[in-house]
Amino acid sequence: MQTDVVVIGAGMAGVTAARELARAGLSVLIVEGRDRIGGRIFTVRDFCAKPVEGGAEFIHGVDAETWPDVRAAGLKVRPCPQARDALFNIGHGTHWLPVVLLHPGVWRSFFLLRAIRKLKPPDLSAREFIEKNGYRGRARAMAELMLTAHLPGSLEQVGMLGLLEDRVLELEMGVNHRVTNGYDELPRFIARGLDVRLGFRVTEIEWSAKEVRVRAADGREVRARAAVNTLPVGVLKSGSVRFLPDLPERKKAALACLEMGPVAKVLLRFEEPFWPRRMASLVCATGPVTLYWAVFYGAPDPLPVLTAYCTGPRAAALSKLSEEDAVQGILRDLRRHFPKASPRLTAYQRVNWTSDPLACGGYTFVRPGGSGARARLAAPDTGALFWAGSATATTTIAASVQGAFVSGQRAASEVQRYLENRP
Repeated sequence: MQTDVVVIGAGMAGVTAARELARAGLSVLIVEGRDRIGGRIFTVRDFCAKPVEGGAEFIHGVDAETWPDVRAAGLKVRPCPQARDALFNIGHGTHWLPVVLLHPGVWRSFFLLRAIRKLKPPDLSAREFIEKNGYRGRARAMAELMLTAHLPGSLEQVGMLGLLEDRVLELEMGVNHRVTNGYDELPRFIARGLDVRLGFRVTEIEWSAKEVRVRAADGREVRARAAVNTLPVGVLKSGSVRFLPDLPERKKAALACLEMGPVAKVLLRFEEPFWPRRMASLVCATGPVTLYWAVFYGAPDPLPVLTAYCTGPRAAALSKLSEEDAVQGILRDLRRHFPKASPRLTAYQRVNWTSDPLACGGYTFVRPGGSGARARLAAPDTGALFWAGSATATTTIAASVQGAFVSGQRAASEVQRYLENRP
């Protein structure tokens, strides 16, 4: 089969790029290994009476680039403030965030943002940065949370200049929003009318300056004048997709600087809520879970559902356990935070992105010394093969849904210019 453009992957980056290219009058085909659209946007609709997110959770901030499409799709949202209704445990009991911040031992961490903004090369790991700035005790626990709670890497793995470039700290400020209808409604809306071939698991991409051929595990092949590759970094680094010819060293070097960190979620439904009604989240410095979300916080008729969200080393440890053992460990952890409660669990479901062969991790972060890697991965320097995906976002919060959305728009523009300039 031949087309103008083949887009590899029907996640947010893929459907956005395909829509822009189709609007430009090009023939576009999306190939997707899963049996659904959305990629790591994955709404679970059979866990309880309302949708629960097994993948991406929020629209980040009030200025996210996806808002026009959210409104055009008629999606309902509800706000989820990051700090106002958050419980924290940094090793001295579980308390509301203002109570935690009143302790003098935490005060030194208040200057963390200023210290990060002053960073200059050479790069430091998050651990080196914390030790260089002399954080100790409660201030250190708070600093570690601020630097790694949203990143699926250890203190040694996270690079500070990359964290600054990625605008990660913006995730900890402002107001996020949940999509009441289910986040997967957004990529579905964008993909309306597009030609999407599901179950097309790519194993080989042959590229040149003139065309791209994409082959699937079942022998199917698509030939196109250009292609947009949105495969996750974890898949690219796993070796499950072969490139002919091999990718140039500059692309390999960019991939080496990016890490697809482990992320896992466990959805928990209880007989009744045992946490404070006004709790939006519970952030944990220690224990098996990075943070808990009260999924229906702010909803008019909230259901007793929590999401246990695990990143980095904690997600890696949880992934090694059976689902039953993981849940038992989480229940013990909840009793630590709420010692007077008696949680009565009625259902659970683990979503492990680390073991998903079409993701090979949750999302990316930049390793120490890897500043600029996202721009190098995104660069249109491989002939008719172009690059998109949340790992290539450089103008908004990286490794996010809005990052994927913006990357799809950028790649579509690059493809249009390329095809217009070809004889």
